[in-house]
Amino acid sequence: MKLFHEIYGAYFRIVGQLLGHRKLTKKHVRSTVWQEGFSESVVYLEPKILPQNDNSDYGLLHQNDDGTFSPVTKHKPLHPITLLQKRWLRTKLDDPRMGLFLSDEERDALRAQLSGTEPLYTSDTLLYPDQFADGDDFEGRRYQQHFREILTAVRNREYLDVSYRGGKGRNLRLKVIPFRIEYSEKNDRFRVYCILPHSRKADQVMILNLANILSLNRLSERYSGKIDAEQCFAKRRCQEPVTVRVKPERNAVERFMMEFASYEKRTERDTDSETITVKLWYDQQDETELLIRLLSFGPVLEILAPADFRAKAAERIRKQCELLR
Repeated sequence: MKLFHEIYGAYFRIVGQLLGHRKLTKKHVRSTVWQEGFSESVVYLEPKILPQNDNSDYGLLHQNDDGTFSPVTKHKPLHPITLLQKRWLRTKLDDPRMGLFLSDEERDALRAQLSGTEPLYTSDTLLYPDQFADGDDFEGRRYQQHFREILTAVRNREYLDVSYRGGKGRNLRLKVIPFRIEYSEKNDRFRVYCILPHSRKADQVMILNLANILSLNRLSERYSGKIDAEQCFAKRRCQEPVTVRVKPERNAVERFMMEFASYEKRTERDTDSETITVKLWYDQQDETELLIRLLSFGPVLEILAPADFRAKAAERIRKQCELLR
């Protein structure tokens, strides 16, 4: 049973937006899917929206005599919330990471709105394989304050004066411009990507573990230059993408697309076998984490290339087999 229906996903929002128009062209549908969806959405979603000769589409549009398309619906889609979904929302309020985005007062107010609704599960219900046990203290007051200050600085392009505990216990004093906050599921930590304003290399990136920040101050000075995140990550990007083939068994294609929604990728679908072949580009620092996540799909996913990455996956499986023996 699905917890949240498609009405809460990006694809439903795209379809809902299109159904708000009485007439659509193929170009309009494609541009909306491209702008509002993911890199592979044109391959997957567009054929489901536009009428197909084999009736494999969603059946939401019909073609007019002039070649345009019109919705078969009369009203815009609604967003009903079921009891199961309320229980899931109640559960998310107990996630310690929610305290980074919501104040205690805001969380209490939301809990009051969901009073009488039992959480769907508790934190000890889930087991995260291959995750480090020494994750960040998300409920620490200083940690929460630092996270919110950094988030504000990212949004306002503000400078930060940071006292940081570096390698070998050295304390550093840094003036940085944060531009991205990232969560590592493998390490259970948040890290901050910054540029150094006085560095000779404009694209030099420094990564700070949020838990290692001892103190920080937002400065009144704002950065007026351009931060090209793509250029900053170009040096960390893998030289050759990982190529994988995913079979449709056990809903693997949909699970894979959700799992790697944030990755840069190129997707091809085999309409006969319903398998997809995907090229994934990744940060070289995250290679081990990517390998673990790919192997978690089991026999429904095959790593095709590059050869050295495939060899690392095979070696990891061999070691796991030895442990089981």
